Amino acid sequence: MKTICFNILNASATHLPDLHKLSDAGVGRNLMHYTPTRDTELIVCGQSQTSLPGVKVSGDGLLLNRGVSPAVLTRGLLRMFYQAGYKIEFNSFNFNVHRPRVTQQSWLSQNQHFGGLDADTSTLVGEHLLPTLVEQSERGCISILAECGVGGTTFSTFWLRLLTGLKLTPAGSTTDQHKLANKAEILRQLERRYLAGNDSEFNLDKLLGDPEYHDSIQQALCELLSRWPENMALPQFCGGMMFVAPLLACRQANKLAQAVTINTTRWVLQGDGQQILDYMQPWYRLNVHSTNFNTSKLDCLKIYERGQVVEGCGLGGCLVLAEQLGWEETDIIQALEQAVEQHLNHFEQEILA
Repeated sequence: MKTICFNILNASATHLPDLHKLSDAGVGRNLMHYTPTRDTELIVCGQSQTSLPGVKVSGDGLLLNRGVSPAVLTRGLLRMFYQAGYKIEFNSFNFNVHRPRVTQQSWLSQNQHFGGLDADTSTLVGEHLLPTLVEQSERGCISILAECGVGGTTFSTFWLRLLTGLKLTPAGSTTDQHKLANKAEILRQLERRYLAGNDSEFNLDKLLGDPEYHDSIQQALCELLSRWPENMALPQFCGGMMFVAPLLACRQANKLAQAVTINTTRWVLQGDGQQILDYMQPWYRLNVHSTNFNTSKLDCLKIYERGQVVEGCGLGGCLVLAEQLGWEETDIIQALEQAVEQHLNHFEQEILA
């Protein structure tokens, strides 16, 4: 049976001031960088293992907007693939965030986690990310490259504004007007400082050379693409604007020759998404899922159809893959509902304990 390799880049833009005022993808001041680690643990183990310092996590397992984390849904889809007979390999690459604390899982034939808080991006890419993905390509695996980045859409929007000249709205995990206003102000500051010394010209080397103008996922992806063997198929890029920005930048800088496949949710295309993708013709293929979450009995899934949760943790890529491998909408929704119910049950047991 075919092997599905799920690879995820974890990072947090902790150098952004008051990150908790910009993103919903976290639990508060000075704790935002724990989200990628805890999400990976949730996918692998079904529960987050890394504790939050000085905080007792309470609640019912749902997000503040009453949706459910995409990590829960990604776990459900990966386990659906496993139960159908696929071998599942899991690799996380952690850029200046805590390395996940995970135990061996019977449903994963490979369960590896690289990097950590003090990881050097270039070293992590050269010694682990690149060799791992190349080896998967050589074996002919279904290779997925996902991301879990907190704060990174601020830099993605910044890059895409420079690349396209469009006055794009601040994308990301939040619809909170105060947080969006904070993002817009940071974007204005970034653009003002960069354009003051660069005459409106997009310069990838300058952006990567100054940590003020990028996050770790952008740097990692650009380094990966610049070193990738020209005759080898790239992994499937499963994410939204966090990936589109560095892909478009590398193409413009002549560091990306191959065509790329982007698998994401159809919600990513709402708003400014479609405008940006027009700049990537004809060297990319975009796949979005058709599964309608409104057919679910669970309100925490229907939230996605309202645009309040959009993408994350490779959810879009796993949805697209499920449809490509032949699963019907009813089966996909059933797997997602089962994953949600198992997740929420953990919180109910904690309340009763």
